[in-house]
Amino acid sequence: MKEPPTLIYVIGTYPSLTTTFIDREIEFLRRSGVDIQIVAMRRPASSSEAVLTKEQKELGRGTIYLLPVKRPDLILSHLYFVARHPLCYLKTLIYLVMRPHPNLQTRWMTLLHFGEGVYAAFLVRQRQFQELHAHFVDRAATIALVMGRLLGKPYSLSVHAGPDLFVNPVLLREKVMEARHVATCTAYNKAHLENLVGPELGQKVSYIHHGLDLQAYQPTKPFPDRRPLILSVGQLNERKGFIHLIKACRLVRDRGYDFICEIVGKGPQRQELEALIAQLSLQDVVTLCGALPHDQVIEKYRQATMFVLPCVKTSDGNLDGIPNVLPEAMAMRVPVISGNISGIPELVQNQVNGILISPGDDDALVDAMCQLLDDPALRERLAQNGRQTVVETFDVERNVRHFATTLWPQWFDGHNPGGQH
Repeated sequence: MKEPPTLIYVIGTYPSLTTTFIDREIEFLRRSGVDIQIVAMRRPASSSEAVLTKEQKELGRGTIYLLPVKRPDLILSHLYFVARHPLCYLKTLIYLVMRPHPNLQTRWMTLLHFGEGVYAAFLVRQRQFQELHAHFVDRAATIALVMGRLLGKPYSLSVHAGPDLFVNPVLLREKVMEARHVATCTAYNKAHLENLVGPELGQKVSYIHHGLDLQAYQPTKPFPDRRPLILSVGQLNERKGFIHLIKACRLVRDRGYDFICEIVGKGPQRQELEALIAQLSLQDVVTLCGALPHDQVIEKYRQATMFVLPCVKTSDGNLDGIPNVLPEAMAMRVPVISGNISGIPELVQNQVNGILISPGDDDALVDAMCQLLDDPALRERLAQNGRQTVVETFDVERNVRHFATTLWPQWFDGHNPGGQH
């Protein structure tokens, strides 16, 4: 690597239980000598902070938080740029607010994010850095765009699956147009982006899978005498398909199988899922474990007979990309079942290193779960192949190095031939 860059990372909430892939990226870049200053909109909620790992808390040390902001400081930041760069300030404000928006609410949110971007630029105005990098294309990208304009710095962008990409994206074309380079984590996302912004802007977009620190995912021998554990991990929201998993658990139990199912995570669907568990009389079978520290999640993988995440497309069009828990489970040699949707087939090959089902097909999900419960040899073959797939395609050193050489080739030498474009 040549002289390393100084980068400012702009993120919505940091650190977070659901963005460990950003942790791995920052950790690698810092080990490579890159100076990274994190600017986050807000701190994690107190309930989340309690289960963050020591490593996550250490990575987040020194983060600049934008909220809550004192009104005098916010006013001062705007007066500063109105006085120093009045034309740039006004042109950026008018540009962002007057561009087409899905509705009045999103236009209002853009105005608020403009205000936060001005404040963020004020906080880092005296820091020497080469580039801004925003994670997620919604609020963080807006803030980075504003900061870049006011400070005269380029910004790059990481686009991930979620409502800001698949459900009424806000100023997506404008954000991609102004970004120096755009990275996304699946080929599916890249194709979707190109369809939305056009082939000319799509040339800016590279796809690079997230990476795992495989040293942290060391599988152990199974526990044959234990009651089979069907494990799932993720935010409790519609696109994860937990409703289908719980319904399938009732049907699998009705076929005479003895097992337990544990779902790790928190989210807006918790009450709905609790009600469904009670309605189906599954209180002794299905447990909602809540959010857990990552080391405890890894221990759950060690105990699991299979990992099931039946992802679906939501009623408003929202999708997952490749949920990070899938390569995690595969790295722990746990056979996986998931939905044949979005970027998941880029990782999981049906009956080769896992099982894919049609999204929302409860009968297929039940059959797949019963197949794995019945066939230890199949579980072992899928688990072994799954681990090998992750070793070959999700190694954190290789993938984050490829990410760095793609976004900042002037600072990083070489190119990883195993990476994706």
